[in-house]
Amino acid sequence: TSSGNKLNPIDLISGLGLLGAWADFEQESTTSWKNYDTQPASELFKKAGITNSLYDELVSPLLHVLPMCPAYDCSAAAALSCFHVFALQSRGAFDVRWCRGSISEKIFEPWQNQLEKRGVVVRGGARVSSIEEITITNDIEEDQTESKRHKYTIHLDSNGNGVDGDNGDGKNGENRIDCDAVVLAVGATAAGRLSSSSPAISSLDATKDFDKLRGVTCVAVRLFLKPQQTVTSNLNGGIHSKTQLPSDMANAMSDSPIAVCGADIGSIRELKETGFCIYDLQRMHDEFSVDYYNYNVEHSDHVAVLEVDFYRADTFVDYSNDEIVELTLEAVAATLGTSKIDSSNIVDSTVLRARNAVSHFAPNSALYSPDVKLDEGLYICGDWVDRTGHASWSTEKSVVTARQAACALSQDFGLKNSNSRVIPASKDTPQLSVLRQSARLLRSILPPENLPISPWVFAKELFAGNKRM
Repeated sequence: TSSGNKLNPIDLISGLGLLGAWADFEQESTTSWKNYDTQPASELFKKAGITNSLYDELVSPLLHVLPMCPAYDCSAAAALSCFHVFALQSRGAFDVRWCRGSISEKIFEPWQNQLEKRGVVVRGGARVSSIEEITITNDIEEDQTESKRHKYTIHLDSNGNGVDGDNGDGKNGENRIDCDAVVLAVGATAAGRLSSSSPAISSLDATKDFDKLRGVTCVAVRLFLKPQQTVTSNLNGGIHSKTQLPSDMANAMSDSPIAVCGADIGSIRELKETGFCIYDLQRMHDEFSVDYYNYNVEHSDHVAVLEVDFYRADTFVDYSNDEIVELTLEAVAATLGTSKIDSSNIVDSTVLRARNAVSHFAPNSALYSPDVKLDEGLYICGDWVDRTGHASWSTEKSVVTARQAACALSQDFGLKNSNSRVIPASKDTPQLSVLRQSARLLRSILPPENLPISPWVFAKELFAGNKRM
């Protein structure tokens, strides 16, 4: 949400207190992650001396929708890394591109079609229950030494789709896949569950702490609303500039079709630690745009479409759909300062729940993050993997580690023509490079006890007789 009119010059200047930590923390340095990952982000902001207003109006909303957790439960390393990638590394870093329709329709379905044309078999709904390792030993006649080769059997649960040779009666290998290598493209908590049932995974040093990994619960609500007869036009920020949301809501979101919201909005009990984003999909998705509807949809079927995605939604994930929709209407009105939409104006709604599904970057979580190669023939990728490596986040980090896993697999199996190159993360700007050099020098002369402290916080503690750094 816009915070420019709520922050005074003192609030803005206090943000400079983060400059020392930002310069000191290097995105792809194992040492930096060790220094910062053990500390909560709340300690980082305390040492920086940022004002309460800056925290409430800017820092908290970013924390609750990027790493998706409050400062006390977020790693200082994760907060700095996330803010760097999404907002600070260069001018325009906070500009993002949003999909102009359903991600499934625009990205995953074409991708699946492309894979299937290459002979890849996609088994939807085939949930993995465990992975078994089979070691094959071959004698080499020349020197009588042994050569060990790893193979794996993937066991599917009772709902798994059949494999080649399945006769439909639940036999003939319906629930297993034999393979030479496995790439786990799963979330952190799913990896923990799979490890607990798979000795081939749990026996590895890299996975011994998988049970400590946590997830963030999310709830996505999409509301199809009776459209306003008067179209609000000339709106900014979206691919489309018109909406049929209520006029007070459209005007409140005139600068952007997206509102980023921190926790404790409107003192609503369920939102005490829940952040969320509000999306006007008529300005973001082609198939919901006012112009598309005018030319392709019967007037009686026109709807305005509002989506709200909640992060850290544990307090209400088990509510009924109707209760969650009602909470959503309250949250939107409290955020935008608009009238609450009457439930009679809802034509249809969907509520999606994802329990513990999103990576939780809590303090110490990077210590449990594995490299992309777990063992011979066993690889893993995701936004929680190789945290101290390539400086990327979210979907980009998942893609990066997937390509790294593909590269490792290709090298191990001697595969050629594997296009798995990873584009390096953006280099530091010249200004940041100078700041980093100064931070390294300062750390070598006077290393902080844990996190760098801002000059004004240092002076305050000094005058108070506290000499701790």
